[in-house]
Amino acid sequence: MSDPNIRKKEFSGGLRVFSEPLDEATSVSLGLWIRAGSRDERDEVAGITHLMEHMLFKGTPEMNALGIAEAFESIGAQENAATGEEYTVLYARFLPEHLEKALGLMSDMVLRPTLADLEREREVIVEEIKMYEDRPDQMSDEYLSSLIFHEDTLGRPIIGSVETVRGVDHDTLTGFHRSTYTAPNVFVVGAGKLDRDEFERLVEEKLSGLPAGEPFVRRTDPQTPESRFFYKFKETEQYHVSMGSRGLPASSGDRYAMAALNNVLGGGMSSRLFQEVREKRGLAYAVFSYHQGYSDAGAIKTYVGSTTGNVEEAVKVIAEQLGRAQEETVTDEELERTKQQLKSSTLLALESTAARMTRVGRSVITGSELLSPEEISARIEAVTTEDILRLARQHLKLENMYLSAVGPKELDLGGYLN
Repeated sequence: MSDPNIRKKEFSGGLRVFSEPLDEATSVSLGLWIRAGSRDERDEVAGITHLMEHMLFKGTPEMNALGIAEAFESIGAQENAATGEEYTVLYARFLPEHLEKALGLMSDMVLRPTLADLEREREVIVEEIKMYEDRPDQMSDEYLSSLIFHEDTLGRPIIGSVETVRGVDHDTLTGFHRSTYTAPNVFVVGAGKLDRDEFERLVEEKLSGLPAGEPFVRRTDPQTPESRFFYKFKETEQYHVSMGSRGLPASSGDRYAMAALNNVLGGGMSSRLFQEVREKRGLAYAVFSYHQGYSDAGAIKTYVGSTTGNVEEAVKVIAEQLGRAQEETVTDEELERTKQQLKSSTLLALESTAARMTRVGRSVITGSELLSPEEISARIEAVTTEDILRLARQHLKLENMYLSAVGPKELDLGGYLN
C-alpha cells in the first residue's frame, strides 16, 4: 500500500483489518470480505458461495432473519452483500456512533450463521437464476466468459445452475462454511469517520472466533474451445452480441493504459463505438466496451444490442473499429479527453465512503497496489498514445476474439472476426 491514509493490521491467525479514517465524512462504510468466490468452487457445487452469502442473512443463534433485518434498521444502516468470482462481501453503511453494534451484528452473521430455511432459500436462488435467463444481455456476457475462459472456473456463472444449487444440502453447506470462513480468508475494511485504534480493537474482539485455515490457491488455466463463436436461440425483440478476448490482471502495470484504451473504444458517449454504431448509423441503442480484471487474468469485452436486421452491420462496424485501434494511434484530443474522464470518474468516486471501502477490498482481493489519489492521477497522466496502441495490438486482434450471440435467428456473425 502506498496510500499513507490506509493502515493494515494483521492479527495472529491471519485475520487482517484495513482502516481509512476520513475526518470530513459523516458515515462509516464497513465491509467483511471473504476471499472465496465462484472460481474457487468444485463443479458439482457451483453456486455454493453465492448460496452461502444468502444464508448469512437467515439467522444467528441470537436472532432469526427478521431479527437481523430489524437490527440493521434499528441503527438506520444500509446493508447488503455480494458474491464475485473471487470474493464474498457483507457490507453496511451507517452513522459513526453505531460502529460497535454494526460490527458485532455482521461478525455474528459471518461467524455463526444458523443456515436456517436452506430449502426455501435454494428455491429463491432458483428463481434468481430464471430471472437472469430472462435477460439476454446478461446471458450473452456469460456465454462470452465461458468462451474466453473455456473449461476454467472463471468462465462459469457466479450464481451456479439449478441442478448444482439444489444439490447443496445442509451438511455440504456447513462443511463449506467451516473450511472457507477462516481467519486467513477473512479481512475487514472500514472507511469513513472512525477512530483507527478503536476500530482495530473491536475487530479483534468481535472476530476472534474465526478458525484457522488455508487460502485457496488460484491459477487460471483456460483451454481453447472448439469454436470461437456461440449462438443461443431466444425469442427476443433485440439481438444481443458480446465480443471479447483475454485482457490484463487487475494488478497489471498497464491497467491505466487499458482503462484508457477501453474508454476511447467504448467507454462513453464520445467513444468510437458509440459514435460510429449509434450516432452516425443508428444501428443500436446500447453499445459499449468494458474490461474485467481479476487477480491473475482479465477480459476486455464489447456489447451491442440491435435488431436482427441491423445487428450484422453493427458487428461489422465494431470489427472495423477494433481493427482501426490496432492500426493508428489515438489523437491527442482523444487521449486528453480520456485522461480527464478517467481521473474524474476515479477520484470523484472517492467522495463516497462505500466506494473507498470497496476500493480497498478489491485491491486486497486482486493483489493490486493501493495508490493515493495523487498517484492515481499521475499514473493516468503517464499513459501515452503508444501505450494504448501497444495494448490494442496485443488484445484486440480479430483472430483472437470470441463472440457470443442471443437472438431469434442464427446469423454468421463470426465471419466478421475472420
